[in-house]
Amino acid sequence: MKKGLVPARIWGLLASEADRVVLFRRGPSQWTRVYLWDTATDTLTPGSWFQGRLYEWMSDLSPDGEHLLYAARNESKRQQALAMERYGVRMWSWTALSKPPQVHAIGLWNASDGWSGGGAFRDSRTIQVNHTDLTRQQLIHPPGFVVLHAPGRQGVNPLTATLQGTGWRVTHEPEQWIGMGEAHPFTLRKGALEMNFISDQRYHRFVRYRWLAEGPSPDLEGATWADLDRRGRLLIARAGRVFIWRGGQESELVDLNADQPPRPAQPA
Repeated sequence: MKKGLVPARIWGLLASEADRVVLFRRGPSQWTRVYLWDTATDTLTPGSWFQGRLYEWMSDLSPDGEHLLYAARNESKRQQALAMERYGVRMWSWTALSKPPQVHAIGLWNASDGWSGGGAFRDSRTIQVNHTDLTRQQLIHPPGFVVLHAPGRQGVNPLTATLQGTGWRVTHEPEQWIGMGEAHPFTLRKGALEMNFISDQRYHRFVRYRWLAEGPSPDLEGATWADLDRRGRLLIARAGRVFIWRGGQESELVDLNADQPPRPAQPA
Protein backbone atom coordinates (compact mmCIF):
# COMPACT_ATOMS: atom_id res chain seq x y z
CA MET A 1 0.00 0.00 0.00
CA LYS A 2 1.32 3.44 -0.91
CA LYS A 3 2.44 5.68 1.93
CA GLY A 4 -0.30 8.02 3.11
CA LEU A 5 -3.22 6.00 1.71
CA VAL A 6 -5.98 5.01 4.12
CA PRO A 7 -6.37 1.19 4.27
CA ALA A 8 -9.51 -0.32 2.82
CA ARG A 9 -12.19 -1.30 5.34
CA ILE A 10 -13.43 -4.88 5.03
CA TRP A 11 -16.48 -6.60 6.46
CA GLY A 12 -17.67 -10.15 5.84
CA LEU A 13 -20.93 -12.08 5.81
CA LEU A 14 -20.80 -15.85 6.32
CA ALA A 15 -23.24 -18.38 4.90
CA SER A 16 -24.60 -20.62 7.65
CA GLU A 17 -24.91 -23.75 5.46
CA ALA A 18 -22.10 -23.35 2.89
CA ASP A 19 -18.38 -22.58 2.73
CA ARG A 20 -18.98 -19.10 1.39
CA VAL A 21 -18.22 -15.60 2.60
CA VAL A 22 -19.15 -12.31 0.96
CA LEU A 23 -16.61 -9.57 1.58
CA PHE A 24 -17.41 -5.86 1.34
CA ARG A 25 -14.27 -3.84 0.59
CA ARG A 26 -14.86 -0.13 1.15
CA GLY A 27 -12.52 2.62 0.01
CA PRO A 28 -12.46 5.34 -1.18
CA SER A 29 -15.38 6.22 1.10
CA GLN A 30 -18.05 6.24 -1.61
CA TRP A 31 -16.91 3.04 -3.33
CA THR A 32 -17.42 -0.58 -2.30
CA ARG A 33 -16.42 -3.78 -4.06
CA VAL A 34 -18.01 -7.16 -3.39
CA TYR A 35 -16.03 -10.41 -3.38
CA LEU A 36 -17.09 -14.05 -2.99
CA TRP A 37 -14.74 -16.19 -0.91
CA ASP A 38 -14.93 -19.98 -1.15
CA THR A 39 -13.47 -20.99 2.21
CA ALA A 40 -13.24 -24.67 1.19
CA THR A 41 -10.66 -23.83 -1.50
CA ASP A 42 -9.70 -20.31 -0.34
CA THR A 43 -10.38 -18.87 -3.76
CA LEU A 44 -11.57 -15.26 -3.95
CA THR A 45 -13.75 -14.07 -6.83
CA PRO A 46 -13.91 -10.27 -7.30
CA GLY A 47 -17.26 -8.85 -8.30
CA SER A 48 -19.09 -5.56 -8.75
CA TRP A 49 -17.82 -2.14 -7.81
CA PHE A 50 -20.63 -0.04 -6.36
CA GLN A 51 -20.49 3.75 -6.34
CA GLY A 52 -22.39 5.04 -3.33
CA ARG A 53 -22.78 3.35 0.05
CA LEU A 54 -23.45 -0.29 0.74
CA TYR A 55 -24.57 -0.80 4.33
CA GLU A 56 -22.93 -4.08 5.30
CA TRP A 57 -24.53 -4.11 8.77
CA MET A 58 -27.99 -3.95 7.15
CA SER A 59 -27.26 -6.78 4.70
CA ASP A 60 -27.42 -10.57 4.81
CA LEU A 61 -26.14 -13.63 2.94
CA SER A 62 -28.49 -16.54 2.30
CA PRO A 63 -27.76 -19.75 4.23
CA ASP A 64 -26.68 -21.50 1.01
CA GLY A 65 -24.47 -18.55 0.06
CA GLU A 66 -26.17 -18.11 -3.31
CA HIS A 67 -27.87 -14.75 -2.76
CA LEU A 68 -27.02 -11.43 -1.13
CA LEU A 69 -29.62 -9.08 0.35
CA TYR A 70 -28.10 -5.64 0.69
CA ALA A 71 -29.02 -2.06 1.59
CA ALA A 72 -27.63 0.72 -0.61
CA ARG A 73 -27.66 4.49 -1.04
CA ASN A 74 -26.65 6.75 -3.91
CA GLU A 75 -27.97 10.32 -3.93
CA SER A 76 -26.41 11.35 -7.25
CA LYS A 77 -28.55 13.02 -9.91
CA ARG A 78 -27.47 10.30 -12.32
CA GLN A 79 -28.80 7.57 -10.06
CA GLN A 80 -32.11 9.33 -9.49
CA ALA A 81 -32.56 9.96 -13.20
CA LEU A 82 -31.86 6.28 -13.90
CA ALA A 83 -34.42 5.17 -11.30
CA MET A 84 -37.04 7.49 -12.79
CA GLU A 85 -36.32 6.17 -16.28
CA ARG A 86 -36.45 2.50 -15.27
CA TYR A 87 -39.11 2.44 -12.57
CA GLY A 88 -40.89 5.79 -12.66
CA VAL A 89 -39.97 6.63 -9.05
CA ARG A 90 -37.55 8.88 -7.20
CA MET A 91 -35.06 6.59 -5.50
CA TRP A 92 -31.77 7.23 -3.74
CA SER A 93 -31.91 4.48 -1.13
CA TRP A 94 -32.95 0.88 -1.71
CA THR A 95 -32.81 -2.78 -0.74
CA ALA A 96 -31.77 -5.28 -3.41
CA LEU A 97 -31.31 -9.01 -3.86
CA SER A 98 -28.41 -10.18 -6.03
CA LYS A 99 -26.20 -13.15 -6.80
CA PRO A 100 -22.80 -12.42 -5.24
CA PRO A 101 -20.25 -11.26 -6.06
CA GLN A 102 -22.45 -9.12 -8.34
CA VAL A 103 -24.85 -6.41 -7.15
CA HIS A 104 -27.17 -6.52 -10.18
CA ALA A 105 -30.66 -6.51 -8.67
CA ILE A 106 -32.92 -9.52 -9.21
CA GLY A 107 -35.14 -8.18 -6.41
CA LEU A 108 -35.57 -4.48 -5.60
CA TRP A 109 -37.38 -2.35 -3.00
CA ASN A 110 -37.38 1.44 -2.79
CA ALA A 111 -36.21 2.61 0.64
CA SER A 112 -36.23 6.36 0.06
CA ASP A 113 -38.85 7.07 2.72
CA GLY A 114 -36.27 7.91 5.36
CA TRP A 115 -36.33 4.86 7.62
CA SER A 116 -36.81 1.56 5.81
CA GLY A 117 -34.21 -0.65 4.18
CA GLY A 118 -32.23 -3.83 4.57
CA GLY A 119 -33.48 -7.17 5.75
CA ALA A 120 -32.55 -10.76 6.52
CA PHE A 121 -33.07 -14.30 5.23
CA ARG A 122 -35.47 -16.62 7.02
CA ASP A 123 -34.13 -19.45 4.84
CA SER A 124 -32.42 -19.61 1.47
CA ARG A 125 -35.62 -18.74 -0.40
CA THR A 126 -37.49 -16.63 2.16
CA ILE A 127 -36.51 -13.06 2.94
CA GLN A 128 -37.87 -10.45 5.29
CA VAL A 129 -37.33 -6.88 4.13
CA ASN A 130 -37.72 -3.74 6.23
CA HIS A 131 -40.46 -2.33 4.04
CA THR A 132 -44.04 -2.04 5.23
CA ASP A 133 -45.72 -1.34 1.87
CA LEU A 134 -44.59 -3.95 -0.64
CA THR A 135 -47.27 -2.91 -3.12
CA ARG A 136 -45.69 0.53 -3.42
CA GLN A 137 -42.07 -0.13 -2.53
CA GLN A 138 -41.40 -3.38 -4.36
CA LEU A 139 -40.06 -2.63 -7.84
CA ILE A 140 -38.80 -6.12 -8.78
CA HIS A 141 -40.16 -9.31 -7.22
CA PRO A 142 -37.39 -11.93 -7.14
CA PRO A 143 -38.59 -15.10 -8.90
CA GLY A 144 -38.76 -18.16 -6.70
CA PHE A 145 -38.63 -16.21 -3.44
CA VAL A 146 -41.13 -15.61 -0.67
CA VAL A 147 -40.91 -11.99 0.46
CA LEU A 148 -42.16 -11.00 3.90
CA HIS A 149 -42.60 -7.37 4.89
CA ALA A 150 -41.51 -5.76 8.14
CA PRO A 151 -43.97 -6.18 11.03
CA GLY A 152 -44.31 -2.48 11.78
CA ARG A 153 -41.67 0.23 11.76
CA GLN A 154 -39.30 -1.73 14.01
CA GLY A 155 -38.55 -4.33 11.34
CA VAL A 156 -35.88 -7.01 11.53
CA ASN A 157 -32.37 -6.24 12.75
CA PRO A 158 -30.16 -7.65 9.96
CA LEU A 159 -27.01 -7.40 12.07
CA THR A 160 -28.15 -9.60 14.94
CA ALA A 161 -30.16 -11.92 12.65
CA THR A 162 -27.11 -12.52 10.46
CA LEU A 163 -24.69 -13.06 13.33
CA GLN A 164 -26.94 -15.29 15.39
CA GLY A 165 -27.73 -17.34 12.28
CA THR A 166 -24.02 -18.13 11.90
CA GLY A 167 -23.29 -19.13 15.48
CA TRP A 168 -22.86 -15.90 17.41
CA ARG A 169 -24.67 -15.46 20.72
CA VAL A 170 -25.44 -12.23 22.49
CA THR A 171 -23.67 -11.94 25.85
CA HIS A 172 -24.42 -8.31 26.67
CA GLU A 173 -27.12 -6.10 25.19
CA PRO A 174 -27.42 -2.71 26.88
CA GLU A 175 -30.67 -0.81 26.66
CA GLN A 176 -28.83 1.80 24.59
CA TRP A 177 -25.45 1.42 22.87
CA ILE A 178 -25.78 3.88 19.97
CA GLY A 179 -23.80 6.99 20.94
CA MET A 180 -22.80 5.57 24.33
CA GLY A 181 -19.11 4.86 23.67
CA GLU A 182 -16.84 2.03 24.76
CA ALA A 183 -18.35 1.76 28.24
CA HIS A 184 -21.59 0.41 26.77
CA PRO A 185 -20.79 -2.02 23.94
CA PHE A 186 -23.16 -4.50 22.34
CA THR A 187 -21.30 -7.78 22.84
CA LEU A 188 -21.50 -11.18 21.15
CA ARG A 189 -19.37 -14.32 21.37
CA LYS A 190 -18.62 -17.21 19.02
CA GLY A 191 -16.27 -19.84 20.40
CA ALA A 192 -13.27 -18.01 21.84
CA LEU A 193 -13.94 -14.87 19.79
CA GLU A 194 -15.67 -11.89 21.39
CA MET A 195 -17.03 -9.02 19.31
CA ASN A 196 -17.94 -5.61 20.75
CA PHE A 197 -20.00 -3.14 18.74
CA ILE A 198 -19.32 0.43 19.82
CA SER A 199 -20.88 3.76 18.87
CA ASP A 200 -19.27 7.00 20.01
CA GLN A 201 -20.94 10.35 20.71
CA ARG A 202 -20.52 11.30 17.04
CA TYR A 203 -22.46 8.12 16.19
CA HIS A 204 -19.46 6.55 14.48
CA ARG A 205 -19.85 2.80 14.73
CA PHE A 206 -16.99 0.32 14.91
CA VAL A 207 -16.05 -3.08 16.30
CA ARG A 208 -13.38 -4.38 18.63
CA TYR A 209 -12.46 -8.03 19.10
CA ARG A 210 -10.93 -10.10 21.89
CA TRP A 211 -9.60 -13.67 21.90
CA LEU A 212 -10.63 -15.35 25.13
CA ALA A 213 -8.87 -18.73 24.90
CA GLU A 214 -5.62 -19.59 26.63
CA GLY A 215 -2.44 -20.08 24.64
CA PRO A 216 -1.36 -18.24 21.47
CA SER A 217 -3.54 -15.24 20.59
CA PRO A 218 -4.26 -13.88 17.12
CA ASP A 219 -3.54 -10.27 16.19
CA LEU A 220 -6.94 -8.60 16.42
CA GLU A 221 -5.66 -5.06 16.98
CA GLY A 222 -7.36 -2.80 14.45
CA ALA A 223 -9.40 -5.62 12.91
CA THR A 224 -12.43 -4.33 11.02
CA TRP A 225 -13.94 -7.83 10.85
CA ALA A 226 -13.28 -11.28 12.27
CA ASP A 227 -15.25 -14.52 12.33
CA LEU A 228 -14.87 -18.28 12.59
CA ASP A 229 -15.62 -20.31 9.48
CA ARG A 230 -17.30 -23.72 9.37
CA ARG A 231 -13.92 -25.47 9.89
CA GLY A 232 -13.11 -23.43 12.99
CA ARG A 233 -10.52 -21.20 11.31
CA LEU A 234 -10.34 -17.60 12.42
CA LEU A 235 -10.80 -15.18 9.51
CA ILE A 236 -9.49 -11.65 10.08
CA ALA A 237 -9.62 -8.42 8.07
CA ARG A 238 -7.05 -5.87 9.18
CA ALA A 239 -5.60 -2.81 7.42
CA GLY A 240 -7.20 -3.75 4.09
CA ARG A 241 -5.81 -7.29 4.14
CA VAL A 242 -7.43 -10.65 4.86
CA PHE A 243 -5.77 -13.28 7.04
CA ILE A 244 -6.45 -16.84 8.18
CA TRP A 245 -5.37 -17.82 11.69
CA ARG A 246 -5.27 -21.43 12.87
CA GLY A 247 -3.14 -23.36 15.31
CA GLY A 248 -1.27 -20.28 16.37
CA GLN A 249 -0.19 -19.43 12.83
CA GLU A 250 -1.40 -16.56 10.65
CA SER A 251 -1.28 -16.57 6.85
CA GLU A 252 -2.32 -13.81 4.47
CA LEU A 253 -5.03 -14.62 1.95
CA VAL A 254 -5.05 -11.34 0.03
CA ASP A 255 -4.16 -7.66 0.18
CA LEU A 256 -7.09 -5.65 -1.22
CA ASN A 257 -5.60 -2.19 -0.80
CA ALA A 258 -4.32 -2.01 -4.37
CA ASP A 259 -7.77 -2.83 -5.77
CA GLN A 260 -9.14 0.52 -6.87
CA PRO A 261 -12.50 1.52 -8.42
CA PRO A 262 -12.92 2.01 -12.16
CA ARG A 263 -12.87 5.39 -13.85
CA PRO A 264 -15.31 6.48 -15.13
CA ALA A 265 -18.01 5.09 -12.84
CA GLN A 266 -19.87 2.00 -14.02
CA PRO A 267 -23.56 1.57 -13.12
CA ALA A 268 -24.37 -1.29 -10.79
